[in-house]
Amino acid sequence: MSNISEIMYGQYDILLKNSSYHLFPASVELACRDWNDNRGRHTDCRILMKWANGEIECIDCHFFGALKLIRRKLALQDIYPICYGASRKIIVTGMALEMGLGLKVYKAKIGSYPTRRDLVRIFDTGEDVEPVTVEVQEEFQRQWVESINKNQSIG
Repeated sequence: MSNISEIMYGQYDILLKNSSYHLFPASVELACRDWNDNRGRHTDCRILMKWANGEIECIDCHFFGALKLIRRKLALQDIYPICYGASRKIIVTGMALEMGLGLKVYKAKIGSYPTRRDLVRIFDTGEDVEPVTVEVQEEFQRQWVESINKNQSIG
């Protein structure tokens, strides 16, 4: 695999927040490798996050998964990215993971389906971003699924 060339997917400047609500800048570099072998198709999406006091690099089969790995490591230092990919009220779909390499998520509300207007890039930010741990984000996603299933069974 080391001879598979890596494709750069861009660089983003984001803010990180610590437990004292101190904000500090970070840069995020994205790259991806994609290849086929006798076991099938493989994709490695790499994120390198750098800030004044450190850096973390993680690889997953999509960028959202790599961001979750980085977030788990940052949380050990009480540091949270301020971006949609780390926000509480988002959901990720299989199509976004497969076709978009996990670079986009949907802003979501309990009980309703998101629309195309709710689709955002994981490293973008807005006034509605609420940085949380991976576990809190996953709990919201479970609650959202339950609310949709409940609405379908009622209707």
